[in-house]
Amino acid sequence: MEYLYLIFAMSSSALLSIMSSAFGKQNKDVKNTSSLYSAIVTAAALVSWLVIFLFDTEFDVGVIPYSIGYGVSYTVAMVGMFKAYQVGSVSLTAFVKNLSLVGVAFWGFLFWKTPIEINIIIGIILIVVALYLCFRSGKDEKVSLSLKWILFASMLLVGNAGCSIIQKYQQMAFDEKYKNAFMVLGVAISFIVCLGFLFFGQRCKLRDVKKASLVYPIVGGVSSALLNLLILLLISTSLSESIIFPGIAVGGLILTILFSTVFYREKISPYRWTGLFIGAIALVFLNL
Repeated sequence: MEYLYLIFAMSSSALLSIMSSAFGKQNKDVKNTSSLYSAIVTAAALVSWLVIFLFDTEFDVGVIPYSIGYGVSYTVAMVGMFKAYQVGSVSLTAFVKNLSLVGVAFWGFLFWKTPIEINIIIGIILIVVALYLCFRSGKDEKVSLSLKWILFASMLLVGNAGCSIIQKYQQMAFDEKYKNAFMVLGVAISFIVCLGFLFFGQRCKLRDVKKASLVYPIVGGVSSALLNLLILLLISTSLSESIIFPGIAVGGLILTILFSTVFYREKISPYRWTGLFIGAIALVFLNL
């Protein structure tokens, strides 16, 4: 069952990326749409978690600090991502975003006594190489490694990894209980933060946004809720974090690129083909 969860988690991660890409393509001539997209995504994720919460309404006041930590981590990741995209390389920022999930595996080695096996180490190294090749900057993109970009990229890395790490600690502390209440509060904090970005940051002109495209962030929000639910289910299984998070990172990426190739007719560069091949080999090593 755990491998079925993992496959669905990869698919949910890919769907979240695909919806973001589709929204961007539909509104490529509209500026500052990221805050609108994020607000709708978190709103849809919050509604999804409220529905999930109805099936298990157990609550313990002790989850509140974990929810706050999740909300803060998400905020740090969001700010870091927005700013890193603005001041530096888009491809390297995307690389850091995916690399953060690999960072969770290293946290497991250090603090959760995750067994260190040679096949896992090889698999993780291959995943880092695969991610780099898949997000390798093209000749038309100016790569900037300014101190500002390094700061914002670090915020993205720490914040994104922090979300998954806090989820694990919450489940460890409460014997795998209260996941629904924890996530409802955490996503609610994220939604409030995104509303702040929407109303007090740079806003797009809503009339310029294609109305049909608004379904994409809604589907993205549902996908986000499903992804996090599956992560919470996976960390309570026998699978180690060294398989779960790197697997989601590279598996979701492979599915996203293949989708873009089939449905958008996007050409895959030799670097990406190599990255996909190495990523597939990495998944084999992780599951030996």
